[in-house]
Amino acid sequence: MDVNLTTHVSGLASGMDTEKIVSDMMKVNRMPLDKLQQEKTINTWKTEAYREINTKIDSFRTAMQDLRLEGTFTSAQKVTSSDDRVAVSLTGKTAQTSLTITEAQLAKPAKGASVSFDTKITDGSASFFPDGVAPRDLTFTINGKEIKISKESNTFDKAIAEMKTQLADKNITVDNVGGSLVFSTTDTGADKSITITGFTGADTNLNIVDGTTDDTTVTANTPKFTNSTNGSNIEPGYVDINGTRINISSNMFTYDNIQINLKQDIKETNAQAAISITPDTDKVFDKIKTFVDKYNELIKDLDDKLSEKKYRDYPPLTDDQKKAMKDDDIKLWEEKAKSGLLANDPTIRQFLTQLRTSIGDAVEAAGINTSFKTLKDIGITTTTNYSATAYKENGKLYLDETKLKSLLTSNLGDIQKLFASKVVDDQKTNTITSPEKYSNSGIGVRVYERIGDVLDSLKVIAGAPDTISLNSNLAKEAASYDKRIAQLQDSLNTTEQNLWKKFNAMEEALQKLNSQSSWIYQQLG
Repeated sequence: MDVNLTTHVSGLASGMDTEKIVSDMMKVNRMPLDKLQQEKTINTWKTEAYREINTKIDSFRTAMQDLRLEGTFTSAQKVTSSDDRVAVSLTGKTAQTSLTITEAQLAKPAKGASVSFDTKITDGSASFFPDGVAPRDLTFTINGKEIKISKESNTFDKAIAEMKTQLADKNITVDNVGGSLVFSTTDTGADKSITITGFTGADTNLNIVDGTTDDTTVTANTPKFTNSTNGSNIEPGYVDINGTRINISSNMFTYDNIQINLKQDIKETNAQAAISITPDTDKVFDKIKTFVDKYNELIKDLDDKLSEKKYRDYPPLTDDQKKAMKDDDIKLWEEKAKSGLLANDPTIRQFLTQLRTSIGDAVEAAGINTSFKTLKDIGITTTTNYSATAYKENGKLYLDETKLKSLLTSNLGDIQKLFASKVVDDQKTNTITSPEKYSNSGIGVRVYERIGDVLDSLKVIAGAPDTISLNSNLAKEAASYDKRIAQLQDSLNTTEQNLWKKFNAMEEALQKLNSQSSWIYQQLG
């Protein structure tokens, strides 16, 4: 009779602990499965480790990639003005090297009409009705629209809010400016004005009076406001740039990607504002310094992985082992188990060697200044301290910032060639496959292509970060482990089932023997 794994007899006749016996026997049988699962875990950890390295190398490529481009050195510009009355900035690359402004008159922007009434109300939450005057509704007309201030809105703030809402469709706004009540048009132009008539609150502290903002006409019906102005149109100005007069309608304008902001008139005899456009060597310096810093970070990370100690006595834990351990102990164990996964890895070691060679070899490009063929020539060197500690730095770069900044000012073109020289041809080769291209290419070009090559290799090994790869070497290995684990698990299930069949058969035989012995004993009385 077949007995499945969930219906078995456990020592009823024999008195044996068959559960423990079968479990102990299966532990021995499961050892090959545990080993396979540990190897699968190591496969997963290695995939993660390679992908982490991939991410770090790609991050370095992002940080340095601009150094392979000539435009990084030629398009970086900065602009300065010799006169505080002229502010300048760049909106793009300009062909200009210098400009001179000899005379300028500011343009006057279009204005809206406005009028203010001095209320001397310092507390916006206070009532604008004097003591002894009972709050009441107030009305007046502004630019033909009747406005009502309800007696409930008897504070300065509430009155302003109510008027502002009613005047929105007339493009007039109302504000409290330091205790003054200010009406102003949001539209601009010479035809804009403000006329107030019929104000019924002469006994209030709002101090509004009838009138118009007309600056020229004074009549008995529309007296000129004491603090008011009509709207006006733009009054163009002009600027003389390099001897050419240019009319302007705005005091901020762009001339060949140079944004010029005039702040005051320039009228004095022989007054000049000199505008200079020079290469922005600070930006180039920052990119080179970032290259050095990120390079040092990368080689340290990679060297640490290559020299990481391998703890062979700390294999991945099985599920049963984890059940018997504390979380902190599991964490410490797995730190050692993961250590050394990439120790002496040939792909990483070869990349480091090639990377150091790429930045150390001289650039032999056509037209390059022989005084600027290596990083050392511009103030970037490896350690000259050969102590045991320094030796472990494995080619760390040191930057002489003072020297580099000076050379960027005097020899920017030479530094550009050192980093960004290229060999342009129709052949499908690069600095990795062609020694000639390698020799004649700048350091930025070499490093960028070398990084691209190792990233391709890492993808073959472990796939790209944040992707599901079924074709990488480790993914294929993982699939093989999964298949072998499934097959071995099926075999173990069969083995365990057979063990239980045998023990169940033994229990049935013992039960029959016990029954026969009992019958014989009864017969013998």
